[in-house]
Amino acid sequence: MSNKMYRIGFLILLVINVLLVILFLAGPKPPKHQSGIKDEIGRELGFTNEQKAMFDEMAKAHREAILDLEKQEQELVRLFFEQLGSENISSDKEALLEQMLQLEKDKIMVTYDHFAALKQICTEEQQLRFDDVMRRIIPVLTNSPDRPMTPGRPPF
Repeated sequence: MSNKMYRIGFLILLVINVLLVILFLAGPKPPKHQSGIKDEIGRELGFTNEQKAMFDEMAKAHREAILDLEKQEQELVRLFFEQLGSENISSDKEALLEQMLQLEKDKIMVTYDHFAALKQICTEEQQLRFDDVMRRIIPVLTNSPDRPMTPGRPPF
């Protein structure tokens, strides 16, 4: 190959690399996680600094409770599927399923109690807006495919 061919190849690769860098830098930003939901709730309800501090503590406690329940659930699911590897499938299968269902119930109740406590810290005026905020949050909580998506905004 001639020297000219190497130069042309080098320039083509250089242009491709520059275009890729531009695409990565100018491309769409990844969506925010649900931490934006907490901020959006506080903003939409017009929380005072004191209410924000209480809500932050409540959200932290809720997150920790849910993570603990999810860890328990992962362990139960692991135990459940480990039974496939053993020669005698134990009768614990139904008990493990019941425990997993109970953990799912517990997660739902923890979240319900969290929002009930959130409503309690709201003023009367804020409680009027609370119902509207909850209507927009429910599709997110239920992981519904119908949840509203607005680019650049959290999903409610």
